Amino acid sequence: MYQSLLAKKDVLIFDLDGTLYEGTEHFKLHTANLKSYLKEDLQNAFQNIYDQSQAGNHPLQIGKVYDGERDLIWAWDPFTEALTEARNWDNEIINVENAPKFIGTHEFDFFKWVPIGDGWWPPYAIARHFGIDPATIQESYNKTKEQMAELDGFLSQTPGLKDYLASFDEHQTLIVCTNSDVDDAKRLLQFLELDSYFDDLIPSARKPVDTKHHFQHVLDKYGVEAKQVVSIGDNFMNEIAPALQIGMSAVWLTEAAQKPVDDERLILTETLSQ
Repeated sequence: MYQSLLAKKDVLIFDLDGTLYEGTEHFKLHTANLKSYLKEDLQNAFQNIYDQSQAGNHPLQIGKVYDGERDLIWAWDPFTEALTEARNWDNEIINVENAPKFIGTHEFDFFKWVPIGDGWWPPYAIARHFGIDPATIQESYNKTKEQMAELDGFLSQTPGLKDYLASFDEHQTLIVCTNSDVDDAKRLLQFLELDSYFDDLIPSARKPVDTKHHFQHVLDKYGVEAKQVVSIGDNFMNEIAPALQIGMSAVWLTEAAQKPVDDERLILTETLSQ
């Protein structure tokens, strides 16, 4: 179903990580790298929380927001931007006095307010919980990205994706918008042999903070209306909700069985493979 939607659009904006390649082993690699900064007993505790989160048995889940100042996990509505509930690491509801009722995406600073948008972010929040500073977490992230391109088993081409990208009309514009920096993004696209299929690259995008800004820039640059553009990605907070909010269509790569909103412009699929 998503193929017919994409074929009708003038501009297609793709995420990179988790969208243009398959697999989740790199999240486990990142977790292992972060654990190496801790003593053995804390490494086991770190892994236990990560495993619970992955199994859905912990409040730290995709779609939540990590409060780095209070070390709490908030439920957050991506459309109303309301903070609806805070829980601690023992899954207890916490009453936070003087807490803001709303956090706009422009307020995500990735230090105090951290959106848990995809698999990179649960390890980040757990690391912060155990006292690992953000600079060290970034160091681990950079190391993980380098390892992904150097080691076997961490980057897998999506079967049929190259042929599918090649099938788009020459008048359609294909763009990559990613939080990875320009060197990292180019390295990954070259490694995946996908770099020749894209007309434009938006690196260091700071999604979801600047997502709508980038989308609006695309509309202005290519002279198209929002209804002529589709966003494709695995991160609901980064790529999907912002697209719907400004009138674009969206293809969400997810294992979710139901849409979080009843919107015909939103299509769910597990993979971009043909």
